[in-house]
Amino acid sequence: MNQKNLPQLYSLTAMGIATFLGSALAAGYMLAKNYSALGQPQMGRYALIGSIVLVLVFIALPGLFTPNMTTAVVFMISQVVLVLFATNRLQGAMFRSFEEMGGKYYSVGKGIMVGVVASFIITAAWIFLVLLFGPQVGELNVPPNS
Repeated sequence: MNQKNLPQLYSLTAMGIATFLGSALAAGYMLAKNYSALGQPQMGRYALIGSIVLVLVFIALPGLFTPNMTTAVVFMISQVVLVLFATNRLQGAMFRSFEEMGGKYYSVGKGIMVGVVASFIITAAWIFLVLLFGPQVGELNVPPNS
């Protein structure tokens, strides 16, 4: 396969920035697009489902702690670290051979757009849940210690 036949892919850098802006949902979408472009749509579906599960876990976890800015930053950075680790494990070798063959990545700007769109999707879903279940969404109703 020569350079002309190679599809464009999302880079690890773009995935990290998109995750920071739009959660693991953005990275899952980008991983899925990479897999699909390389003829592996089933792996893409697994990546997207995995990212949705990760987002749901990170939505549920803050309810276990007293919400504050430190917790929010830790969860945000944790998502980026987990996504970069997983992406490097899943597609790291593919990225190296892709670069050796002269493949081109989408611009980081396109990755930023994916992150922003994912952020809007997460926010819209959260608003929907709050409207449906009330403002206590994401909180655990654990009785205080006596």
